[in-house]
Amino acid sequence: MVEIPTKDAKSFDTLPFEEFNAHYKVAHNPKSGFANRGFTLLHYKKNIRYEQTYSNQIACAFLHWELLQNFMDVTQPLADIPQFEYYREFDKTTAEFDKANGRPKYFWYRVDKSFLKEMSKVDDELRKEFNDEEQLDNLLMGKPIKKLTPPDIFKLPWKYAVNIKPESEIKFGKTLWQKFTSFLMVDL
Repeated sequence: MVEIPTKDAKSFDTLPFEEFNAHYKVAHNPKSGFANRGFTLLHYKKNIRYEQTYSNQIACAFLHWELLQNFMDVTQPLADIPQFEYYREFDKTTAEFDKANGRPKYFWYRVDKSFLKEMSKVDDELRKEFNDEEQLDNLLMGKPIKKLTPPDIFKLPWKYAVNIKPESEIKFGKTLWQKFTSFLMVDL
């Protein structure tokens, strides 16, 4: 379910995610003249929408869309990213996946920051495979968009991390990012 504030901002409309259609969006930046590319989720009946635009690269919009789809698909575990660490144990599918695959509890609180740099390098290499202009042409021509297959370091990151602190050394609580984005999270 998706909760969207009403126009008076005093209540919420709660609607199924399946009732939204995703549309490609271009918004021109009046200062630079460059296009900001992104997507809009439009409800099929009501005048309700969610919009997201990024820089001139379409890859960011595709990544955000993939992340939303992953988050809303309760049959799959949550993406293994720091922003979702706090919520992993509360999602039944994710908790079962973590237990079955031996994922350390609170992994992102415990991992060494140098591991994030390593993942960033792998991410940069993966993005080189994604040709923004070619994929934009495919989108506009109705052709399939290239789906990137993330390497295992993104699927099972704990198996690639070298320095993981013991659970007793971590501090609990939400990170600043999680506090800021907690209004986006669905109460599971």
